Amino acid sequence: VRRYLRAHAYGNTVSDDLWREIGAGSDLPVVAIAHDFTRQPGVPLLRIVSATCENGRTTLELAQGEFSLDAPGRAPLAWRIPVVARIAGQAPERVIVGPAGAHLALAGCGAIIGNAGQAGYYRTAMPAAQQAALRTAFVSLDPIDQLGVLDDAWLLGLAGAAPIDGALDLVAEVPDDADPSVWRAVADEMARLDGFYRLEPARRVAWRRFAIARLAPVLARIGWRAAANERTATTVLRARLIEILGELGDEATIAEAKRRYGQRKIDPEAFPPALRKTLLAVIAGHADSASWDAMRAEAVAEKSPLAKDRLYRLLASAEDETLARRALELALSDEPGATNGAQMLATVAERHPELAFDFAVAHADAVERITIIGSRFFPRLASESLDPGLAKRLDAFARARFAAGSLRPAKAAIAMIGYRATVARERLGAVDGWLRARSR
Repeated sequence: VRRYLRAHAYGNTVSDDLWREIGAGSDLPVVAIAHDFTRQPGVPLLRIVSATCENGRTTLELAQGEFSLDAPGRAPLAWRIPVVARIAGQAPERVIVGPAGAHLALAGCGAIIGNAGQAGYYRTAMPAAQQAALRTAFVSLDPIDQLGVLDDAWLLGLAGAAPIDGALDLVAEVPDDADPSVWRAVADEMARLDGFYRLEPARRVAWRRFAIARLAPVLARIGWRAAANERTATTVLRARLIEILGELGDEATIAEAKRRYGQRKIDPEAFPPALRKTLLAVIAGHADSASWDAMRAEAVAEKSPLAKDRLYRLLASAEDETLARRALELALSDEPGATNGAQMLATVAERHPELAFDFAVAHADAVERITIIGSRFFPRLASESLDPGLAKRLDAFARARFAAGSLRPAKAAIAMIGYRATVARERLGAVDGWLRARSR
């Protein structure tokens, strides 16, 4: 890097100038690797085809593919993938995995970490036996590798590239005292999976029971009040757990949030600044008609522009569909202002995408007056849906209203709806089965 800076001081460069200088100080084909990763889209998939342990060493047979959420049948691209792998507790080894694959010998025998340190830009898939060994060793892994293993298991499971049972088994293994960053990842993935049950409320009950049983003890352990000299990661985790447990409908969390809100004027510690936004979100999400009206009155009376904006956005976050409809009507009135109105529509769409999109289409001219780029805004409203019917309505609306060169956001939203619908249709049955087996 210093040689590159000296050579091009006070001059212009192109990317290959940097790659060449880095390559000159390395025995790796840096320019070729850089081109693979910067001149084509996609995410590589590292496949551990087999692992053979002999005489205290494990030999891996490695192959590659492409990780995809919505185009599993497409011919995969190819990369030269810099891979760093190791056996848990052992030193890492490195290899470049090209289109023809590669072999890599590792010290030791045991659980394989295919992306040791998680610096590589690729997903890792492995056979069931190696996945089982990794689950057993999970609690002993460094937090960064726990995060990577969890992330791979969830995304591969949701994409159908691996059984989703593997991700659920890992979640069941995470200890209560795991690193806060690991629990935050678990909570985020649980919230994501919960979203796929949105159109299946009866099936959602068992999933939510399991998710709450996993997350509530972690919140109980770290408590609702920050300890002295607490790690920032713990503070962030607390807020995220309260928010997600509220979304999951945990009655104890919702009741405690309401209690603290009621105590805010007589006990400032009950409603601390670090949790204010989170507690308000839980309360607004579970608002009834009376509390919604009270929050609206508070928004009208509020003098601080920032606080007023926040209150109007909260009014749009109600889970109750009747209140969501009231928020949509309010968004197009003069009361909240154009910027808040657009944000309210988008906020309603997070919980009620079909309702928000159909309302916006019915009032398309009024909506476009409060948005900057309609060809992006309307698809944004629909993108959280799992309903293929909404994808068709979005496609028809976008083609009729926007220029052909402006259809990319609509196509992206349609692809996302298709992915979500596929997950709901093809993955949730396995989740239901895993939950039933666990409850026996």
